[in-house]
Amino acid sequence: MHHRLWLCFLWTCTVVNVLHAENNLADKVQQLTDWSSKNSLIRLNSERFKHFVRTPPKNYSMIIMLTALSPQRQCGVCKHAHDEFQVVAQSYRYSKAFSNKLFFAMVDFDEGAEVFQYLKLNSAPVFIHFPPKTKPKKGDQLDLNRRGFSAEHLTKWVQDRTEIRIEIYRPPDYSGILISGFALAMIAALLYLKRDSLTFLYNNLIWGVFVILAILTFVSGQMWNNIHGSTFANHDQKTGHTEYISRNSGHQYIMETYIVFLLYFGVSVGMILLNEAPKIQSKKGKRRSVMAFIGLIIVISLFSYILSVFRSKYHGYPYSFLLK
Repeated sequence: MHHRLWLCFLWTCTVVNVLHAENNLADKVQQLTDWSSKNSLIRLNSERFKHFVRTPPKNYSMIIMLTALSPQRQCGVCKHAHDEFQVVAQSYRYSKAFSNKLFFAMVDFDEGAEVFQYLKLNSAPVFIHFPPKTKPKKGDQLDLNRRGFSAEHLTKWVQDRTEIRIEIYRPPDYSGILISGFALAMIAALLYLKRDSLTFLYNNLIWGVFVILAILTFVSGQMWNNIHGSTFANHDQKTGHTEYISRNSGHQYIMETYIVFLLYFGVSVGMILLNEAPKIQSKKGKRRSVMAFIGLIIVISLFSYILSVFRSKYHGYPYSFLLK
């Protein structure tokens, strides 16, 4: 008799626990859904993170950005990363793929320092996928150095982790059209004012400088930065070291683009000096020799540094010149 009563008691407790867990899960999903309907990007503090992300039961995935948006934190890329993440969350909120199986959220350092300590993070921004049943694995943290944080790359990473495909929708940005229109209007006004003397349009030097700058802009990777949403540099708060040139062959920083641009520009200047040196009129030829020597030094030194940068990014590249 006592045995049956004990089994009945255990069965009753089990049923109550299951019903309580189901009710708790339903409340959590309903609360997250309500927040998402008001704001596609849910803000979490330490308590909310513990309740909705760490504590079971949970049948939903969460993509969380850990950031530091306060100006006092001096995180230069956090604002741009937040804007791109907001685009992804907003696109998901109004897409056909939207459901209660995936939510987007963020934790700001000033509102959830304990979360950063729990995850052992000492830098921002960081994007992590928290699966429904298990803890995050290695691939559940976005590799910013390899992928970047543009909205398009974020959606590809989200699809890899959750198998949910999100179509990116960006609000129309008319600033580029306005700037282009203003520039064209200024050029038209200049041509109109100089309509009686347009000889400068036939100046080879002006067109040569314009063509060189245009080529160097594209060669140095400016368009790549715009497409992939590169970060300016990588600052390691643990060591205090700032990396301006990425060691990954599939990634680059914005500062790296400026460095490469200046290196190629310097080589171009050196080649121009070498090309123009024989044309200088000099009785003893000293001016020509000095000009040619300076141009040669510039080309050799900067070209050696360009090869050194290339070797540091593409490991195993066999060629070098003066510098390793």
